[in-house]
Amino acid sequence: MTRSHFAGVMAALLMLAPVVAQAQRPSGLPGGYPNKPVRVLIGLAAGGGLDIMARAASLKLSEKWGQSVVVENRPTAGGVVAMEMLSQSAPDGYTWLASGSQLELTVVFKRVNFDVLKAFEPMVQISAQPYVLVVNAALPVKSVKELLAMAKAKPGELNYGSAGPGSLGHLGHELLDMQAGVRMTHIPYKGGGAVIPDLVGGRLQLAFMPTLSATPLMKNGSVRALAVSSLKRVESMPDVPTVSEAGVPDFELGNAYGLFVPAKTPPALIAAINNEVTQALAQPDMQAKLAADGATAPPAHTPAQYRALVEQHIRRYSEVVRSAGITPDS
Repeated sequence: MTRSHFAGVMAALLMLAPVVAQAQRPSGLPGGYPNKPVRVLIGLAAGGGLDIMARAASLKLSEKWGQSVVVENRPTAGGVVAMEMLSQSAPDGYTWLASGSQLELTVVFKRVNFDVLKAFEPMVQISAQPYVLVVNAALPVKSVKELLAMAKAKPGELNYGSAGPGSLGHLGHELLDMQAGVRMTHIPYKGGGAVIPDLVGGRLQLAFMPTLSATPLMKNGSVRALAVSSLKRVESMPDVPTVSEAGVPDFELGNAYGLFVPAKTPPALIAAINNEVTQALAQPDMQAKLAADGATAPPAHTPAQYRALVEQHIRRYSEVVRSAGITPDS
């Protein structure tokens, strides 16, 4: 190759470089984003449903963007530490919070000294996961109607476990008691995992459990599923009726996992990330993972629609808390 020919080739490559760089940049994202790792904070221990879904979505985005999206678990103080970290982060799109009912109940019980809905922007919902109403396998009931009949005949004698006072499972049982006109006894634990040994062992008679936690216990016969808490049946357990079908009309309880960013994050960036995450969730392997966990991907939605859902949940939980007289120490 002659020197002049070489110079011509280099000039052509230099002219092409911006085009190649632009082609490799993720479509739909503002120019240059992301140019460093993105952190996803979670106020829960690794291994739970939220953690699993956040990691799966983060991996998809890392692969597409060619930039790390890293999950950081901060399982302390009921998720408050993770929320405080987000509130102190720059609104540049590089720090996210993955949360669900934990954030909503933090608002209900005022567990932080700042206004969460002013400090955070709901960005995108990543899944919807109902709960399963399960009973100890030895309890002689096979339907919600039989359970409620036993509860009416023996007020206060049936014990249910939850992940702690004011947890979503606790609120679910209080809602069931109110709507069905029964009274059962709450036994709080320090986390959902601690409920399982006593439920299997018989100290507890029932519990609302996330589908991810309930499924292996159902398969090995340790518990019996009576109903799911969504308004529609769950794809992974089609033979299990809804609580509404089983005799408590319009009963609904579920956890909507989603991603949040600090307030004042540019709206265009929030909208772009919302679109990228929605596309990732639509992939067949992600759909299969969600279905296996008893969860579903939400339909495409805007950040404003996700904010409306979060606010709706907060109003609903606040009403249950007020009506049942629940406190964080209940």
